Amino acid sequence: MSDEYMEAWFSRVEPVLDAALERRDIHTSTHCGRVGWLALALARDIGLADEERLILDVAARFHDVGKIGVPDAILHKRGALNDAEWEIMKGHSLHGEHIIRMDPELPFGDEIALAVRHHHEHYDGVGYPDGLRGGAIPLPSRVLSVVDSYDAIRNRRAYHAAQSHESTVAILASERGTKHDPQILDAFLAHDRNWFDPPGVHD
Repeated sequence: MSDEYMEAWFSRVEPVLDAALERRDIHTSTHCGRVGWLALALARDIGLADEERLILDVAARFHDVGKIGVPDAILHKRGALNDAEWEIMKGHSLHGEHIIRMDPELPFGDEIALAVRHHHEHYDGVGYPDGLRGGAIPLPSRVLSVVDSYDAIRNRRAYHAAQSHESTVAILASERGTKHDPQILDAFLAHDRNWFDPPGVHD
């Protein structure tokens, strides 16, 4: 598959998905942008090949695109979700997979769709939607798990205040080998404070 074909696809489809996500929820859109930046920075660190970086890049920037289908009352709820609401929220990873698969010409579409589907799996097997464990979780999803968690904790959400970098790092370190792949997490946490801030400010 030529680089020209891939660039043409992304120039055609990416702006549409970006606009849809931004119109639906600006906080989710900016979160995906920061996660994409962090994911690529970490991918370079751990030596992912060009193809793997491409898959991770697209999956990271659209990992939460499935939240387009989550009702406002749940997506913007202040406070904890109840069990029924949480089941609906968890469906966003499956909705995201479906959206990615809507264009059969997407380069590496299957790999990107699976990365989106599995970005909430846990290394110890208690995540969702399929309870995958360890190396059975796609590598891009394991990278996404780390950077997505960092940004979600670090920034303000409807249901929690923003945490400091130090507090966020401590939370992630406590999840080593349970939620997160130990090797990927170690590589992520090995950086000094300044490495973690993409262009722009935390919202």
